[in-house]
Amino acid sequence: MAVNMKSKFVASLWLFIGGISFLAGSYGLYRLYDQAGKMEHTVGVVTHLKTEKIYRHRKQRYKHTARIRYKTKLHDTHIRKELHNPFIFQGSEISLWYNPERPEEVIIPLEDGLVWGSVWIFGVFCLFTGAGIATFKKKHFP
Repeated sequence: MAVNMKSKFVASLWLFIGGISFLAGSYGLYRLYDQAGKMEHTVGVVTHLKTEKIYRHRKQRYKHTARIRYKTKLHDTHIRKELHNPFIFQGSEISLWYNPERPEEVIIPLEDGLVWGSVWIFGVFCLFTGAGIATFKKKHFP
């Protein structure tokens, strides 16, 4: 009896985490898709890249801050933005979207797509795992 209750709790936990992750990833990807039609698409060049080590208690991470130059319909402009992709270097060309009314409002679709896509994939994995645990326990432990 205790094993059955424990497996129901574990399956419910996997399904709950998977459902939240799936919904969050779906919303993020939909929002990115929705922004694609509203924003202008262009290519930016990373002109400066600053990498700094951030030390926390027993943890070390790197913060990459880039200055990205890009052309709008009216003029050339630049922004400073924190990048999460470690494979972008100074001189790299990256695709970006900017708001035509506020050119400093920029989205880097590759980074946002990777983040929200990873959350969505994690959610699908958790949902399948939870469903698998629930059906396996139901079939083998009536």
